[in-house]
Amino acid sequence: MIPFPRNSLLLAPMVGITNRAFRTFVHEMGDADWYTTEMASAEAFLSGGRNESVYLDPAPCPPRTSVQFTARSPDSLAAACRAMSKVPAERRPAGIDINMGCSAPHIKSSGRGAALLDNVPLAKEMVAAARESWAGPLSAKIRLSVTKGEEGTIFLAKSLAEAGLDFLVVHARFDTQKFRRKADHRFAVSLAKELLIPVIANGDISTAEECRSLLASGNIHSLMIGRAAVREPWLFLRLHEELAGISVASAQKHDLIAIGLRYIDLAETLLPPEWQKETCRRSFSYYADNVTFGHHLKFSLINAPSLDEMRIILKKYFDEVPQDRFL
Repeated sequence: MIPFPRNSLLLAPMVGITNRAFRTFVHEMGDADWYTTEMASAEAFLSGGRNESVYLDPAPCPPRTSVQFTARSPDSLAAACRAMSKVPAERRPAGIDINMGCSAPHIKSSGRGAALLDNVPLAKEMVAAARESWAGPLSAKIRLSVTKGEEGTIFLAKSLAEAGLDFLVVHARFDTQKFRRKADHRFAVSLAKELLIPVIANGDISTAEECRSLLASGNIHSLMIGRAAVREPWLFLRLHEELAGISVASAQKHDLIAIGLRYIDLAETLLPPEWQKETCRRSFSYYADNVTFGHHLKFSLINAPSLDEMRIILKKYFDEVPQDRFL
């Protein structure tokens, strides 16, 4: 089962960013059709790790949110899925996503994330174990395998579909590329022709033209957006309106002070104290790109010692450059 209609716009999971505070922020600013939490360790979740309870909080929209797991073994992933299925309904996420694309050294060296791109038997076993333990929507997020290439990645995707995935998210870069090169969605489009399950395209999507081009292929089911939505938290609203034919000229202006201050307030209210500054720093490193002197603002915010100092920096910048305030 796929829990959202064709042509939906999804928020991508991003480490250190897509926690409850940021997802609430996006929900208030215009709303994505589907959300995914930042990744959490299945093993740490099972052992009661405090961080995992924050990573896996599906609020504010549990019925439209997947939680994302990495796991060292099919058994631990299955156990995490079973435990998640027993969470009270009001706090239970709608879906589970398996991370098969993270190339961070500590993740990959432990056989998780992008390491699964080159281990088809284990990746398939992971999906089968999760499918047996979780009745709701089940997905995986992959990149292209450097060692296996496009053919090998297609074989992997077919194997995952056979094991029980409901849909597959394809970040159209090789796992070693990080974000250094623009995503090449030609692979996602060709892969979608080969699979019997829906394919979601992810990577460098930020304009209505890009959305239309991908969706017009007839093969891509929906789109997932990451960093562009951190830069423009209202992006989902803008894209939904533009795709629906609503004139951009009629779009409201966005008050960059009010929006930035609201995000700080949400981080302060919804996250543990030790998370608050870091998540704001990560998000503002993208948000600052909206202004003329973004590098200066970014540097100041990243180095701010407290949330209150971040508030002061934001207000001071727009006092000095008032023409940047509304976008």
